[in-house]
Amino acid sequence: MFVGSEDTKVIIQGYAITGVTDISFTSNIEEDAVVLLAERGITRKINQGHIIQCKISKPYLGRDRFQEFTGITDLSGQFVYGANAVEFNEATISSYSISVDTNSSPKISIDMKIFGDFKPTTNIASTQSDYSFEELGPDSVSINVEGRNSVLTDFSYSVNFDVKPTYEIDSIKSSSAKILSPIKYSTSAKMLMDEQEFQDVTGLIQSETFNRNITFDIRDTGNSVLNTYNIPNASIRSQEVSVAAGDLVQFSIQYQGLQLNA
Repeated sequence: MFVGSEDTKVIIQGYAITGVTDISFTSNIEEDAVVLLAERGITRKINQGHIIQCKISKPYLGRDRFQEFTGITDLSGQFVYGANAVEFNEATISSYSISVDTNSSPKISIDMKIFGDFKPTTNIASTQSDYSFEELGPDSVSINVEGRNSVLTDFSYSVNFDVKPTYEIDSIKSSSAKILSPIKYSTSAKMLMDEQEFQDVTGLIQSETFNRNITFDIRDTGNSVLNTYNIPNASIRSQEVSVAAGDLVQFSIQYQGLQLNA
């Protein structure tokens, strides 16, 4: 009997993640092959610890577990299909992103690196429920730049972690993983200009301390904050103002941020 998507689920840190639409695992094994003299045989040896690359996508349905899991270097879980599963440990989210626009529902995607075990099992783990679905309001996404708030037409946010594993001799599994500094943030936003949004960037090239406090909020219909996305030590990467005849003034801006991993 074949197993369909309706019989699959993803478990991370004991939570059955809701709303997953796509998931994939890929792995590459690097080995050395040596041909012995007099054609006495071939010896093979794996010369680098394995890394399993995992990609997961889902719509934004409310408070987000994936955001809570960023920065953790020993995630564990299972990919369950029917009565079988693949279990893993020593995993770390290396990239997290969310995008929102007026024509579609918000979407989340992550890249995860697995440095530990990645093996089949029939022992399905017990789970806790993920956050319940939330209704998003018509003005659910807003940007706060130094106290000024604007309603967005679309935005994207991503954070990337430089994850480095350590290996012991004669081991293909990482003994530990560490997130190196700096953690890199980037974001872009489009909005309708209803106040002074354009920033004075004159002389920024001479300033090493030009940092902005940037936050994105996603709220439910009751105006309660579900998730907040911060861009620490943010600086402007680009900004643009455009308008066509008979249309409203559109403003686009991009920021990038850096943070030390304390």
